Amino acid sequence: MSRVKITEYRAKKLLLGSAYRGIPVTGPDAVLPKKGRYVVKVDQGVKQRLKKGLLFLDQSAAEVPKAIARLKRKGFSRFLVEPMAGHKAADERYLSLERVREGIRVIRCDEGGVDIEERPEKTTVSFYDVRKADRFLAHAVDVFEKHYFSFLEINPLVGDTPLDAAVLVDSAAAFFADGWSEEDIVSASASHPAEARVADLQNTSPASFKLTVLNPDGSLFFLLSGGGGSIVIADEAALKGFGAQIGNYGEYSGGPSREETYLYAREVIGLMLASKARRKALVIAGGVANFTDVKQTFLGIIDALGESAEDMRKRGIKVFVRRGGPNEKEGLRLMSAFLKKHHCYGAVYGSDVAITAAADDAIKSLRA
Repeated sequence: MSRVKITEYRAKKLLLGSAYRGIPVTGPDAVLPKKGRYVVKVDQGVKQRLKKGLLFLDQSAAEVPKAIARLKRKGFSRFLVEPMAGHKAADERYLSLERVREGIRVIRCDEGGVDIEERPEKTTVSFYDVRKADRFLAHAVDVFEKHYFSFLEINPLVGDTPLDAAVLVDSAAAFFADGWSEEDIVSASASHPAEARVADLQNTSPASFKLTVLNPDGSLFFLLSGGGGSIVIADEAALKGFGAQIGNYGEYSGGPSREETYLYAREVIGLMLASKARRKALVIAGGVANFTDVKQTFLGIIDALGESAEDMRKRGIKVFVRRGGPNEKEGLRLMSAFLKKHHCYGAVYGSDVAITAAADDAIKSLRA
């Protein structure tokens, strides 16, 4: 028995019943809306879709097919179209349920959204107690039990409406479950070999590694650390009009080792070198880490850069750095010395400089 993902469409259908108005799209014969405003997203068990460019908000009915076509070009095949639900950010909450040895563990936070993991001090963790449950929680647990859920995450939850939901079920229940079947089971299949290799790395490490290839022939490539900082840096590039030139998105975090960081960095550098863009730049950046060792992770990145430094020098590729955290000064010193030695130096900044500085400088160099 294993835990497997089912589509968000099926998860919400089980939670909301006939009240749910989502439209699953798996082929060209899907009935699409004629009017209204909609959300369009990949429905293959991919987390953090907004950060990865796999979700489009506030689309007109005419824009829906175009959004689906853009997602198809990234290698995906299952999509979900939902009515746009306007709300205030302050109304967003977080809720997750997980089946563990002690019972059903409940994690709640009154501040939901994409950066929920950066607010652990505002979350509450408990075990389900029917005497203390509100109506929606009691209903969610009933669905959880009836349909053999192992894990349910709703983020955000606005009122009693789940705007984003992820569900893992017990695979053995596919033979007798009433409500979902094997057809509802999905895998977030990687559309690029580098993504698959990073997924393998993620599966064998307690640290976190994410990689999505956005534009194989882009000119701006990212080696980013930390989820919150990563989205700020990527957003900065998009705001500067460079969104279409971003080659990849992803992040490493959670205290990876030197060897693990080397393996991850090698994939990003390989993508950059394979790009057909005439001019290219690499941004190594992130926020101020709490426990990820800047020196050790930078040594891993330097190991990977060392394999391609001569090729990068010949192509005129510059590297722009901004990082903070444990052993920051030593890590930045080592990185700066390496880049200058191999004539790949663009800029190196510490935590005393804005988090977006490296991306800003990289874009300036590409436009020069």
